[in-house]
Amino acid sequence: MKISWWLCFFAVLSLSVVASAGDIQVSCEPGLRVFLDDEPMGTSSAREDGLFLMNVKAGSHTIRVEKDGFLAQTFDVDTTKPSIEIFVEEFKPLPVAPPPAAAVAAAAVEPVPRETPKGVGGLVITSAPQYCFVAVDGEVREKNSPSLSIGGLEAGEHTISFTKEGWEPISSVVTVSPGADVTIRGNFKDGKVEVIHKGMGALRVLSKPNRCTVHLLGMSKDKIHQNLNLGKLPAGVHRLVVTMPGRELSTEVLIMDRHRTIVEVSFMKGDQPFVISNEPL
Repeated sequence: MKISWWLCFFAVLSLSVVASAGDIQVSCEPGLRVFLDDEPMGTSSAREDGLFLMNVKAGSHTIRVEKDGFLAQTFDVDTTKPSIEIFVEEFKPLPVAPPPAAAVAAAAVEPVPRETPKGVGGLVITSAPQYCFVAVDGEVREKNSPSLSIGGLEAGEHTISFTKEGWEPISSVVTVSPGADVTIRGNFKDGKVEVIHKGMGALRVLSKPNRCTVHLLGMSKDKIHQNLNLGKLPAGVHRLVVTMPGRELSTEVLIMDRHRTIVEVSFMKGDQPFVISNEPL
């Protein structure tokens, strides 16, 4: 009799655990983003007739279904019932917002759009021997100190030449990365121009939600803590892609020499996807 009583107890306990959760069938076309209480649940597919959510905690919840370029659809559900089905209707396009009055006024005053400023960097030039003349893109400077710094150079390729009486002239094409001070040595003794340092920086990624995957420079790093730190990154503009199940955000980030680029990324509705700043290392 004692064994039978315990069997009944565990059977009732199991039933109560199952009863504390419900299933939700979100019936919709493939490729839609589905959220449960603002948390991403995944992307709908034909295989699941949309998206099937299992063992959702009993209580009141909000389902949101998103499609790019259209108004999201929301559904209030109560999972005290064991099984619920939601039917997603045809989406309505996002309304086209009229341009702000300030933008209209600016366009009337200045109809020609301004050119986007290009990234800039610099050169730190050394030489062996120390005294010589240096020409960058044809502009000649006298080098009479251990190093010569030239800033404000457009990112990209530049021609650099070294001349000194009694030595063969040497020249090369060097690439300047945005935000980087590239160190160059004119080595008369070996007859060549050497790149000593291209510039290195760091990246810190913060995100909402906390868990995501960061893709940069061929690397993929899972972010599971409050922030993800990556160091010894080459200076320059790089493509940053941040993913989570069913979602992807991407942008261009500038890694600056001896600086940390801080990227705050948010998948939350209403938030700005990327907020970028930097700080000295």
